[in-house]
Amino acid sequence: MTTATATRTACYHCGSNCPTDTDPIVFDDKPFCCTGCKTVYQVLSDHQLCQYYDLNTTPGTSLGKTPNIDRLAFLDHPDIAAQLIDFQNGSVAHVTFYVPAIHCSSCLWLLEHLYRLDPSVQQTRVDFLKKQVHLVFNPAQRSLRQVAELLTSLGYEPLISLNDVVKQGQNPTYRPLLYKLAVAGFCAGNIMLFSFPEYLGLDDPSFKYLFGILNLLLATPVVFYSGSGYFESVWKSLRRGLINIDFPILLGILVAYSRGTYEVLALGGAGYYDSVSGLIFFLLCGKWFQQRTYDFLSFERDYKSYFPLAVQQLINDNEQSTPVADLRKGDRIRVRHGDLIPADGLLYRGEGLIDYSFVTGESEPEQREPGTLLYAGGRQMGGVIDLELVRDVSHSYLTQLWNNDAFRKDQTNRTKTFADAVGTYFTITVLTLATLVGGYWYVTGQPTTAVNAFTAILIVACPCVLSLSYPVALGHGLRLLSKRGFYLKNADVMEQLAHCDTIVFDKTGTLTTPTSGAVTESFARPLTSVEHTMVKALVSQSAHPLSLRLRQHLAECPPMSVENFTELPGQGIIGLIDDLIVKVGSAAFVGGSEQTTGSAIHVNIDGVYRGHFQFAAQLRDGLVDMLTAFVGSGKRLYLLSGDTDAMRAEMRTWFDDDAMRFSCSPEDKLRFINELQTSHHRVLMIGDGLNDAGALKQADAGIAVTDDTLQFTPASDAILEARSLGQLPRFMHYSRFAMRLIQFSFGVSLLYNFVGLSFAAAGHLSPIVAAILMPLSSATMVLIATVGMRWRRI
Repeated sequence: MTTATATRTACYHCGSNCPTDTDPIVFDDKPFCCTGCKTVYQVLSDHQLCQYYDLNTTPGTSLGKTPNIDRLAFLDHPDIAAQLIDFQNGSVAHVTFYVPAIHCSSCLWLLEHLYRLDPSVQQTRVDFLKKQVHLVFNPAQRSLRQVAELLTSLGYEPLISLNDVVKQGQNPTYRPLLYKLAVAGFCAGNIMLFSFPEYLGLDDPSFKYLFGILNLLLATPVVFYSGSGYFESVWKSLRRGLINIDFPILLGILVAYSRGTYEVLALGGAGYYDSVSGLIFFLLCGKWFQQRTYDFLSFERDYKSYFPLAVQQLINDNEQSTPVADLRKGDRIRVRHGDLIPADGLLYRGEGLIDYSFVTGESEPEQREPGTLLYAGGRQMGGVIDLELVRDVSHSYLTQLWNNDAFRKDQTNRTKTFADAVGTYFTITVLTLATLVGGYWYVTGQPTTAVNAFTAILIVACPCVLSLSYPVALGHGLRLLSKRGFYLKNADVMEQLAHCDTIVFDKTGTLTTPTSGAVTESFARPLTSVEHTMVKALVSQSAHPLSLRLRQHLAECPPMSVENFTELPGQGIIGLIDDLIVKVGSAAFVGGSEQTTGSAIHVNIDGVYRGHFQFAAQLRDGLVDMLTAFVGSGKRLYLLSGDTDAMRAEMRTWFDDDAMRFSCSPEDKLRFINELQTSHHRVLMIGDGLNDAGALKQADAGIAVTDDTLQFTPASDAILEARSLGQLPRFMHYSRFAMRLIQFSFGVSLLYNFVGLSFAAAGHLSPIVAAILMPLSSATMVLIATVGMRWRRI
């Protein structure tokens, strides 16, 4: 009697079994389990996007089989769409969707190529860990609902709730990592238990073989499930033609697993499964710590990161400095020229001239009238405007601007990280050493020893220490620095600070304080009370440090309206007041021939030069100790200022004459930074605002000093509270200590490797030696990084 066995066919798209009780669904000679999968494949095929299937086998796994797009009709409601859209004008809209179906590299590839499916989608950026998709599309060609339907038709339905979950951000999930960690820990513990007879020298062939098979069964999910992240990382790196730090780690894991499998199945040995499972377990512990640390510190989170910024809140039309984190929906705020808008708000007073280049990349300011909704991230380029907030402040959105691709450094100007260098040179060195040792034993007529030595070297010489010490050490460093008012964009900035050998300071607003000090009026004919009021009205539009001081000096003057306000960075401001053109700024800008010393604001009213306000130099507290410490450290110091050289004599204590440049324009500062870098200097630029934006971006590391103001530039790598400026030498010393600690950890791991290599090169590396050395090395690195960073006081 013959039994008929039904053969099942796997769906080409999702891998599910195709039904056998109905006619098969076939398209392009490929089977599909349902019309939904066939439709998705047909769409991709029509747009030459079938590379989607080359990146992963059955990438449609976990995607919806039959997309239901009718449920998205609620997105046509303008109020709901307004809650979800980050930014919108006539030609560009930004939206962020939470898409739980993102699960593999094929998903990343397809979602980042949506523009090929629909030209109205201009750009797509995927955050794989958060499973978020940030889309830029043309609202004139495609509505928000249609964009969501496009994603849903491909199987990537956005998760949208009326609680605005996309805006508030998804709490990061650690479940996938914890599952892998649990599997690795469970299997590693049991493998070590089964390996105890080997450790104790007990030799029972029957149990030894049985325990070897059990260890093989336990090690397989550890390598290919718990360690899957290393396969993905190395594959993506190799596709870009790079060798990253995960390459030698994965190489060691695979060689240890392969050799262990050979020994168990062919030789009846114990293998190296305890070593490889313990190694993966410790590596995953490091990754878990890294995610938790970055979740605690990351500038990508909502309301958990703290910008040291404040805005002028209006309470009964009186200004009061309020931290950005404390602003709520319904609050009224005042935004001056050059300030970022911290949250979406309705313009109810003043005329907006909004530069959305931080959001859209377009630098052409947009004119906005009262009653218009202004979006967070825009920078006011006109005079004072008052807003009523319609949303709470989202630090996540502000920091997306800070981390925007437009503000990334040119990688040719950045120091190659220690981990990158080790990932490349360490791999080449280990492969060369293993080949030479293996070749030596093979030439001497011992091929078995040659294979043992070759594989043992690859197993022992693993730079996994860097995968542990980097996130642990730098994660602690970011956390401790932030507690002291120094906020770094990411861990790479700490390494850049450690390498900087040249420091360039802006003067006004950085070394000098913008608080009220002595202001002297020097006018051939004294200004009348009305003229004082005009000057105050004009400087009140600006957030420049000298404008702040002059506004405080003229605080008793009543308010007055300004029309056609314009500020030229590094030059001055101009406006129409009571039908008279008023200019304030540098002597050259207002047409004055008067020679002044120090910081001054010159005044021109209705085409007539009137005189100037003179400001007494007022250095920040702790500045003397800071500059003295930098001089003692041997770093080269430079001073750039847009003012005259009145403070040259005072600054000679710390700066050479040829290291001080005065009357610099913003372009001059940028050009000077570039010249230093051309001379192979690693440059740290410390400035305070828009005048320094180009120099901050050009420098290897740029620090924006803030006095509770939104006048900062996303081009900076770090934000430093002004009260903490005097501690900057200690912060940089701490950064250098962090890098030395990482290098010390690497040196300690080399000692472990040297012991192991001495056994491996001789062909006598036993499983017990590898089992002790590899996990012990990893545990030691975590201990050194944790204790070292906490022990070292800032």
